[in-house]
Amino acid sequence: MMLKTVYLAGALVLLAGCDTAEKAVDDAARVTAKATVEKVLTAHLPNTIPQKMVTPYSDCIIDNSNANELFKLSRASITGVEASTIALVTDIIQRPATTTCIAKATTGLLAS
Repeated sequence: MMLKTVYLAGALVLLAGCDTAEKAVDDAARVTAKATVEKVLTAHLPNTIPQKMVTPYSDCIIDNSNANELFKLSRASITGVEASTIALVTDIIQRPATTTCIAKATTGLLAS
C-alpha cells in the first residue's frame, strides 16, 4: 500500500511538471505571436488609429485566437510575415468577440 502511495505521489509531481512546462510553452507562443500581430497591425492599421491602440488591439486578437492560430502567428515571428499571416490576423480581428474586445479597449483608452 505504501508503495502505491509513493507511485501516486510521483505521478502527480510529474503531471504538475508537465502542466508547468505546457504553460511555459503556451506563454512563449503567446509572446511571439503577439509580436507578429503587432508587426501586422503597425504596418496595416490606418494612420487615423493612434499607435497607443496597437497593444490593446493585439491583446484582443491573441485572446481570441485558438492554439493552432497562436502557433501560426508565433511561427511567423521567425519565418516572417506573409500574406497568410495578414489574412489570419484579419480573420481573427473580424470575430464578434474580438471586435467587442477592441471596442471596449478603444473606449477605455480614448476616455483616459
